[in-house]
Amino acid sequence: MGMATPLRRGATALLALTLACSATGHHSTAEFDYTKQLTIKGTVKEVQWTNPHSFIQLLVDAKGKGKEPVEWAVEIGSPSINVAMGWKKTSVKSGDVVTMVLSPARNGSPLGTLRVLTFADGRELKGVAGRARPAGPPPGPRPAAQGK
Repeated sequence: MGMATPLRRGATALLALTLACSATGHHSTAEFDYTKQLTIKGTVKEVQWTNPHSFIQLLVDAKGKGKEPVEWAVEIGSPSINVAMGWKKTSVKSGDVVTMVLSPARNGSPLGTLRVLTFADGRELKGVAGRARPAGPPPGPRPAAQGK
């Protein structure tokens, strides 16, 4: 009976540590502004088909002559979710010219989460942000009825 208590304490501490690491290992998507939509067009530099989040690096022409393209990092969701939405690992390739509708980062950096990707031939792939509520003002209380 004397050994059960230290063993139980050790097991409890290990469980607590495991849960704490799991909780901090995943982040939210609060960095994106789902009330806004931004459309960008560019050339795919790289597709990173990785867990927990895949990304497409997109080179977008900068405004003004002689300026370097702006590299956007666009989150497209996890591979398992992408496959469930009809994507394949080879759906998007380096060199593809695409148009993306995304929810941009709140801090203004060239980062976003994909709503819809459209190829030059009109084919579309949906992104996980397309399943979020539509862009627009956040829902709020309804105005009180007037004149009753």
